[in-house]
Amino acid sequence: MANSKTDPRVIKTRNNLKKALVQLMKQYKVENISVQKITEKASITRGTFYLHYKDKQDFIERSLSEILDDFFDAVMIDGTDYLPAINTDEPIRVFSQQRAFKYIENEAETFDVLINNQENEPFFDHLYARLADYLQKFHQQVGAQFAELGVPVNLEISFIVSAELGLIKNWLRDGMIYTPRYMTQSIDKIFSQINCSGIFFTDFFVDENQNML
Repeated sequence: MANSKTDPRVIKTRNNLKKALVQLMKQYKVENISVQKITEKASITRGTFYLHYKDKQDFIERSLSEILDDFFDAVMIDGTDYLPAINTDEPIRVFSQQRAFKYIENEAETFDVLINNQENEPFFDHLYARLADYLQKFHQQVGAQFAELGVPVNLEISFIVSAELGLIKNWLRDGMIYTPRYMTQSIDKIFSQINCSGIFFTDFFVDENQNML
């Protein structure tokens, strides 16, 4: 039997279930979404559902985690070309703004429901925490080359994450009237106004196209 993580049939079933969940979350609170509603929306049997998940809670938690995994897998890139030489045991990964906005544009229904629907606050909290964790690791890897502002690192991270996700929330809420490229350039301009002698959290967010000029 093929590995469940790579079996095309398994992947297709789970993707259909995730799409069904997102569509239902536009109409119902999570607690009002039953396994029956999910399976009917995804056009699969309850038996098939329970082959993949223990129960509704297991399905929701794993589905939302997979959505975040897929997002960060798509937008995190090697930071070698964007940072000064840093002595570290493992490559420093940075966040590609262009890839992030393009990915969200392609998955707009999913992210709009999960980020802007007040009923889905836990997803936003997980997204916030995941991005904050990446920034914390970035700070640790940069080490002595990191800019010292005299402000607790947790406050700096909170400020940057809130700004980044706030822009994404509003961009989605406004119907994505600006292109991913324009959003990338705009954030790059805003972040460039934060002047630091050294590497700062704003250097974690990169514009790939700008680096190619």
